[in-house]
Formats: sequence, C-alpha cells, structure tokens
Amino acid sequence: MTLFGSKKGYSKSDINFFEEFSASARKQTQVLAVVVFVGIIAIGLCLAVLGYCIFRNIGVQKDIDDLNAKLASDEYAGLELIAQALQQEIADKNRYYFTLTEMKRFVDETNVASTEIIDLIGENIPSDAYVTTYNLTGTTLEIQGLTFSYYDAANICYLLNCSDVFASNVVPAIEQDTSMRGVADEENPIDVYYDFTISGNLISDSVISIGHYAYQDNTVVALSGVSTQTVPVGGTYEFSGITSYTAGGNTYTLASVSINGTPVSESDMATITANDSVSGVVTGNVQISLYYNVASATTETVAESEGGV
Repeated sequence: MTLFGSKKGYSKSDINFFEEFSASARKQTQVLAVVVFVGIIAIGLCLAVLGYCIFRNIGVQKDIDDLNAKLASDEYAGLELIAQALQQEIADKNRYYFTLTEMKRFVDETNVASTEIIDLIGENIPSDAYVTTYNLTGTTLEIQGLTFSYYDAANICYLLNCSDVFASNVVPAIEQDTSMRGVADEENPIDVYYDFTISGNLISDSVISIGHYAYQDNTVVALSGVSTQTVPVGGTYEFSGITSYTAGGNTYTLASVSINGTPVSESDMATITANDSVSGVVTGNVQISLYYNVASATTETVAESEGGV
C-alpha cells in the first residue's frame, strides 16, 4: 500500500524545490564581489592621488623654505636697497633725458634766417629801385625801399610772390614820397619817388612736439622724452595709439590733453579718446602734452612677481 503517492514524482519535485533560489543567490554574490572589487580599486586610486599630492606639497613647501632661506642670506640681504637705488637712478636718467629732449625742442623751434633770401630779393629788385631797410626776424620778412614808378613797386611784390617766398601772397604798401620831390630839369628829369613796404611770413616748416606725463603723488612727472617732427605750414599731423601708455612696468590711461598749454575741451577730449588719436592742421609750432593716470602693473611684471614667490 502506497501512503505518500508515487515515489517517482515525489522525489524529483521535492529535491529541486530550492534550486532556483540558490542560483539567484550565487548571481547576487558575484555582482557584489565585482562591486566590492571596483570600490577597492577606486579607493586605492584615490589614496594614490592623495599620497602624490601630499608628497608634492611637501616638496613644494621644502622648495619654498629653501628659497626663503636663500633670500634671507647675506647674498640677497641688500637686494631691496639695490632695487630702490636702481629705481631712483632710472628716474634720474629719465628726467635727464626729458631735459635733453626739451632743449632739443627749443632748438628745433628756433627759426634761423636764411641767407638765400637775400640773393632772391636782389634778383627781383629792378635797377630803378633800391632797398632802404631789410628785416628778417624768424619767418617774418619786411622790405622797405624807394622806386621811381608805382608799378615797379607792385612788380617787385609780384616777382617775390611768384618766387614762392611767402607762405601766402602779400600786397605791397605803396605811397608817394613828397619829401624827396625835386625840380625837374635836364640833369634830373624824374622828380617823383614812391615808398614801398613789403611784409609777410616766409614759407617755413613747423615743429610738432609731443610729450607723455603722469599724475603721481600730487605731482606731474615725465614718462619719456619729448619727440618732435617737422611738418610744413598748412599740412596736417596725427598721433595715434595714445589712450594707453606703458612705461616703467606700469600701464597708464589717458586722462587729459593739452595743446600749446591749453587743455582741450570735453567734446574734443571725447573725440580724441574715441579715435585713439590727436590730430590737427599746422599753422605754426604745436606742443602737445598727454597726461595719464596709473592704470595697472603690466602682465609681464605680474607674471615675474608670481614666479618669484
């Protein structure tokens, strides 16, 4: 008699009842092992990086300590004083250079009378006229003389104008001279004289000078020497790239502009800043002064100071 059913069906189903649960547990164990392994590797890498950084910082700190010890040695003890002395020497030489260039500007602006004008006047004076007074001051020429004919005096001025002597055409002043009137006779048939005066500015060049200055400690100091250039009267001048200036390790920004000692107006200053240039038409010598404020230390100076820390 069979009490528990078929022996064949019972033994097969009952024995393998927990097999699928055992397989799932093995898979979970394998995944956990992989996760733990990866975690251990990650922690190892983090510890390795941390150790490298610690040792690197120790090396950097040692280099800093060595550098500080070297700077504290007798070899470098007086470097600050030496640097201050060199800075003062640079400032003194800059002032000396500015003085020299300023003196050169005065020399360039001094007009020298040309002796060639004398020969030119002689070529244009007719035989029936003569010069009583001749004055040449800088670029201003004045000729006074006598002639027997009104038209001869006008012709003298015309010939000088055609010879490009004056910057612009001039008109002579001609008057009859009654004080020299004589009595006409066979020996002196001419008894009428004319006084003439010819005055004007000779063709010349003008000197355009430009200087760079900075406001420092409630004073104005020269950043460089004064540079000059010669431009014909009636021509134009232009200086560009003026809104910033670099000198002595500092970058400066343009604050104001003065031309011939007179500050430019706000509107002109706005135009100069927008165009990054100052320009004009030459009517005489022009002295341009550019005034700056300290903006910042140059990139090179900052980089050098950071590298030395």
